[in-house]
Amino acid sequence: MKKYIRLFLFYSFCLFLSVSFAQKGSDNHLVYPKIHKRPTTEIHYGNKVIDEYSNLKKLEDSVVKDWFKAQDSLAESYFVGNDLMKEYLNRFKKLQNNAESSVSMIRISEVGNYFYLKYDDSLEYEKLFFRENLADNEKELFDPSQDGKEDLSITYLRPSFDGKKIAIGFNENGNFSSKVLIFDLEKKQILKDVITNINPDFGGIEWLPDSSGFIYLYFPEVDKSKPGYKKNSFSVIHKLGENPENRKPIFQANEDLQIPEDFYPKVKIGSSLDKYIIGYAASSDDYYDSYIAKIPDVLQGKPDWMPFFQNEDAIFYDQGEVRGEDFIFRQGNLNGNLLGKVSIKDPDFNNPIVLAEGNKENPIVKFEVTKDHIYFARSLYGANVSLYVQNSSNEIKQLQPPFDPGYASFFGESAKHNNIGVGMDGWTSDYTRYLINEDGSFSREALSPLLAYPEFENIITEQIMVTSHDGVEVPLSLVYKEGLKKKSANEVFIYVYGAYGESMSPFFSPLFLDWAAQGGILAFPHVRGGGEKGKEWHEQGMKNLKYNSWKDLIACTEALINLNLTAPGLISLYTSSAGGITAGMAVNERPDLYSSFIAEVPRLNPLGLESSSTASSTSYLEYGTVKDSTEFIGLVRMDPYLNVRSEISYPAVLVMPSYNDDRIPLWDSGKYIAKLQNSYQINNPFLMDIDYQNGHETVGDYDESVRLYSKIFSFAKSNMKH
Repeated sequence: MKKYIRLFLFYSFCLFLSVSFAQKGSDNHLVYPKIHKRPTTEIHYGNKVIDEYSNLKKLEDSVVKDWFKAQDSLAESYFVGNDLMKEYLNRFKKLQNNAESSVSMIRISEVGNYFYLKYDDSLEYEKLFFRENLADNEKELFDPSQDGKEDLSITYLRPSFDGKKIAIGFNENGNFSSKVLIFDLEKKQILKDVITNINPDFGGIEWLPDSSGFIYLYFPEVDKSKPGYKKNSFSVIHKLGENPENRKPIFQANEDLQIPEDFYPKVKIGSSLDKYIIGYAASSDDYYDSYIAKIPDVLQGKPDWMPFFQNEDAIFYDQGEVRGEDFIFRQGNLNGNLLGKVSIKDPDFNNPIVLAEGNKENPIVKFEVTKDHIYFARSLYGANVSLYVQNSSNEIKQLQPPFDPGYASFFGESAKHNNIGVGMDGWTSDYTRYLINEDGSFSREALSPLLAYPEFENIITEQIMVTSHDGVEVPLSLVYKEGLKKKSANEVFIYVYGAYGESMSPFFSPLFLDWAAQGGILAFPHVRGGGEKGKEWHEQGMKNLKYNSWKDLIACTEALINLNLTAPGLISLYTSSAGGITAGMAVNERPDLYSSFIAEVPRLNPLGLESSSTASSTSYLEYGTVKDSTEFIGLVRMDPYLNVRSEISYPAVLVMPSYNDDRIPLWDSGKYIAKLQNSYQINNPFLMDIDYQNGHETVGDYDESVRLYSKIFSFAKSNMKH
């Protein structure tokens, strides 16, 4: 769940709209841009659904386009005149300057070469650096300006197994498609092999074991205005030196492989020693159908794909490793999950060799395999990680890291050696990378300096259990200053997600911790729909059970009030992406609980997207489809836009969509904000701040993140009602 905190959006100033508004302490008076309703009616299974602002789907219509630009200008004008925004900008710049000299996107080849990005203060962009090994001196490897690019932000790195080449990705203008270049370390130059129509978030470069080329997921249509957008993708094998335009499909839908057009046929190669390649029919589900082929056949361009594990085998798609003639994997079950092993030649996923087990409260969340060991992590309620190693004799030993992590991720592993590291952080512990020694001890990787944040030394955390509407206990993580008085005047900032089985894992962010340092409370409800208690926790917040997600959130909010930690009107609610359903519906049902609702690239009209003829994702696996009568009812029930009630008073609202979002179209947020602005209330601001530069998961630079979170927290703070 790291990606949500690193979604830094870039904001550009558009038209200036004359707007009058008051500063904190007075009622806001905003003149909203006008748009006429153009209602359409859909009837599904005898149920009538009225879409009042369906005209906003016509994004190329000049009237609609101008309305969106005016909305963005209104939001920008609001923040230009907000004194709190200026205070946050100044304070956040000082906090963020701490991190500017650190390295990012560290990648390690199988032979131990280090590749990483490092920010250049004078040039204000990142360059690619290289070390032969960790003890070697760093060398500047690639300056993105030498390629003549306007966009100098490197968004993807993947070194070959032998460390002699590295794939470098650039996302251009926030579009879905990226461009990947190949840098040859021996020739010290960019090769002519330019890969297009690729999106590393959906499937990046998988280097062939001999590093002679790679396989990648190719998208025939990357224009979101076209009907085939993101559909019918297939994996392509590319040998270095060949013409990238002469694409050779290696894994795709055909008569033998019945892969739906909106699934993604991608592959995984884990080591230069691998004798097999795994192909996945990828989707938004946790479990995939898979196929397996022999590497020599793949290299010849003639793989014989054989069925391997299936969706019903409950194998977590990203947690499987080929080791010789064995396949080691993470598998869900009724009690939680397990680490298992089967023979590739005769796999029996119903009766695997069980290596380790996790339960619902403390499931195994990830693992990696080295030459002789298996390392894995458990996560208690999604916020307290414990680490383990299993040796070749199947003996399991718990490791003792330097601090108790809330999040951990392994790196540097390979079937060729026993080297491995782990990156860890938590709500109050900065992300730090450690090497795990053979004896189980830890040594800091020391590639970047440890950053000191004395202003957060007295910040503490705790996790409490909250009883939800149906008696189920929901974990709630709290972060606040030591000695905080339990009084009803505390200001609370809630961050919630609750979808796709993604846990709200602890993360270290000075920009978030500032809220606690200023005397407020950070609250992170681990609601159903996430993965904090394993796959069942996810399933209890999916489709027709989605209501559990927002009712868990409401229960956690009420618990904060009942514990006398805060009061209605002093609770700001923040979310992103799919969390828009959870948070948006909580606001619809209990608007009295919240002072403001802030949503980044949010999903607010799921029925509209799932019923759209241009839908280009497998999100229906998470929310439901209009093609099923029961799931249709669930979609209507979970839709924040359709369930906006004009007769009640809503909190202040700030939605922050992206124009180039490949997953959630701009009209999703537009319809929601239009409905709020045209309701019968004028007490609170309802704003839409649009990012016209980036996409759903485009990462911005330091200044962009400072500006983004200055808006978020100043909006939250300025709309508190004491």
